[in-house]
Amino acid sequence: MNQSVPRPTPLFIVGFQRSGTTLLRLMLNAHPEIAIPHDSAELWFDYRDKAVRQYDELSDKRHVIRMVDDLLAEPRIKAWQTELPRDQLLAEPLPDSFPAVMRRFHEVFARSHGKLLWGDKNTGTLVALDVLNRDFPDCRIVHLVRDGRDCALSHLSKEYIYGYENVLRAAVEWREQTSLCHKMGAMLPPARFLESRYEDLVLTPEVELKRICAFLEVAYAPQMMRYHEYVDENVPADKRGLWPLLDQPPLASNVFKWKTKMSPKDRAVFERNAGDLLRALGYETLDGPIRAGRLRELWYQIHQRIAWRLR
Repeated sequence: MNQSVPRPTPLFIVGFQRSGTTLLRLMLNAHPEIAIPHDSAELWFDYRDKAVRQYDELSDKRHVIRMVDDLLAEPRIKAWQTELPRDQLLAEPLPDSFPAVMRRFHEVFARSHGKLLWGDKNTGTLVALDVLNRDFPDCRIVHLVRDGRDCALSHLSKEYIYGYENVLRAAVEWREQTSLCHKMGAMLPPARFLESRYEDLVLTPEVELKRICAFLEVAYAPQMMRYHEYVDENVPADKRGLWPLLDQPPLASNVFKWKTKMSPKDRAVFERNAGDLLRALGYETLDGPIRAGRLRELWYQIHQRIAWRLR
């Protein structure tokens, strides 16, 4: 790999679970210059720790080769559905740190698709911007924000098997994780951190994608609006059930579903616990003190304590 060629600036898509980050990934991945593989879940967090515990901080060639081979055998890498030539992953000069290994995998993925810019989408990085900034000090970050009440409904849907167990838990986690990312992002230069709203991405996708492309310093590409034509090659078949609507254009009916699908008591529980952040982000909330749903909230609290003790 020619080190004299300037390396592309990596992109990280972050957001609370069920905020539409997979939709955004597919849209950007459809761009002729941008390659973003399937969400690798905790893979990179796991191997960042293993770099110290199992690979001696990649102190010599043997450890680098072993990490690369172990990653190639990972189901989470195989889910990228792309052949990653081992000789390219181990091309000289060898990666000499964990971020360099992670970068090499993404660069080879991008090159395999005839692209230059690479990105990574992982909801777990929402509260780890400090780690991203340390490992990739030139990276750009797009934080996708969605109305937390719609996130809560999606967490409780039968399609999403990893969701939080009730509206109270979803409200607290959405508030804590989203606000932390928002605050950390505000500490970065505007050229490196951008917040986008799911609602804008769905209701006015071309306008919002043009804004994101301007942030990434690439030209807008109409192909991004045809992301739904490439779902099969970009989402493993065994994961499609998590996102049943990805093979369709953006659906306006997915925006503000809480207005018709969330009960008044659950809305009260959510807004009592996360209303301040909803308002700060420009979402409408109930006026005045919220008194409804207190018994339901108490039940959710009891339910959570029982669930935690049974773990």
